[in-house]
Amino acid sequence: MTGTSRTVLITGTASGVGLAAAVAAARAGWRTVAMLRDPGRAGALRRAAAEAEVELDVRRLDVTDEACVAAAVDAVLTDYGRLDAVVNNAGARHAATLPGASVAEVRSSLEIGLLGVLNVTRAVVPHLRTSGGRLITVTGVAGPYGRPVGERFCTAEFEGEEHRGGHAAATWARGVTVSVIEPGSGAAGVLGRIPLDPSDAVAPIVRALTALAPAAAH
Repeated sequence: MTGTSRTVLITGTASGVGLAAAVAAARAGWRTVAMLRDPGRAGALRRAAAEAEVELDVRRLDVTDEACVAAAVDAVLTDYGRLDAVVNNAGARHAATLPGASVAEVRSSLEIGLLGVLNVTRAVVPHLRTSGGRLITVTGVAGPYGRPVGERFCTAEFEGEEHRGGHAAATWARGVTVSVIEPGSGAAGVLGRIPLDPSDAVAPIVRALTALAPAAAH
């Protein structure tokens, strides 16, 4: 069975790390389902795929909507029959102090960066267990170390790190390998104005994907 028989789902692919990871995974031979909240923002993703001469299956996914996540995962399983890897990359990255942010903005960051990861993880782990797959989550150095003018992003990242640390042991025992990738703020686009160079984050994602054992015949 070739690499093209493997399916990876990647969230947050409109730009930055998610976009680059989707193109890199497709280039490495994966059937790549590139998810993003607003399909109207898929222009850069589609152009990058065209330039790389790879095919992506671009679909809508709102990670904060549990029903939307469940339906999206079910659709991928219906279309491809298996799910071998998932890259949790969706996140709300903003530069603002907590006093300068509204409660709604803080809530949004937590819903995407923490609850969104939880929604996706809960939906995909049973299928990754079946395939002996891998769950990869992109966080950032901002979580464990913090940074000024980014407290709400750092809070979501730290809570996400804690969730994933505990989840790794549980899923490993059930046949799912868990990886956490922590790119720097430039690659993750935390401050928005920093020119993005996602290569540092994409390389370990591709290595984690290629480290999977050969897929079993389905």
